Amino acid sequence: MQRFRYTQCKEGFGYYAQKNTIQYAERNEQKREEFLAEVAALPDDAELYYGDESGFDECYSREYGYAPRGESVIGVVSGKHFARTSIVAAKNGDDIVAPFAFSGSMNSDLFVGWLEHIFVPALKNPSKSVLFLDNASHHPKDDIYDIAEEYGFRVIFLPPYSPDFNKPIENFWANVKRRLRLHMHNFDSFWDALAHAFN
Repeated sequence: MQRFRYTQCKEGFGYYAQKNTIQYAERNEQKREEFLAEVAALPDDAELYYGDESGFDECYSREYGYAPRGESVIGVVSGKHFARTSIVAAKNGDDIVAPFAFSGSMNSDLFVGWLEHIFVPALKNPSKSVLFLDNASHHPKDDIYDIAEEYGFRVIFLPPYSPDFNKPIENFWANVKRRLRLHMHNFDSFWDALAHAFN
């Protein structure tokens, strides 16, 4: 009863229950402001690329189902461990650029190889291109800056603990995983399902 009254009181003042928006306590507001200022100073014709990688398990189950009111939805899944596939890519506007899939997890050598041999050739205007990256340990800054200087594009690293500044590609990966989870059971192979979800 007390909980009900508390909820009513909160709603009466314009507060409603909603999912939390996560913010990291460790993030540095000054660095975030400096990042935003750097982005605001970019030329109007700058071509922005948001780079990131994501991992996919080769066995997904649907999280929701239908059942009569009061009855549970039972989902049967395998307890086995399945292989993991990772994809690295960049997002530019509505386009996914230089996607590269591989088994296992990302490391520095793989990332540098992707950057130089797959991402760079995909750039239409290197001198106008700006690549945003997070501070993952497999993003070696010295090597990345060297490649950017050699090929004429620019790299800007996100402030620490600021995934919200990488939303374009973060949201893309989330949507791919959602589609994969929903439709994987309609395909005979993981790769066919992933291709469908990716497109």
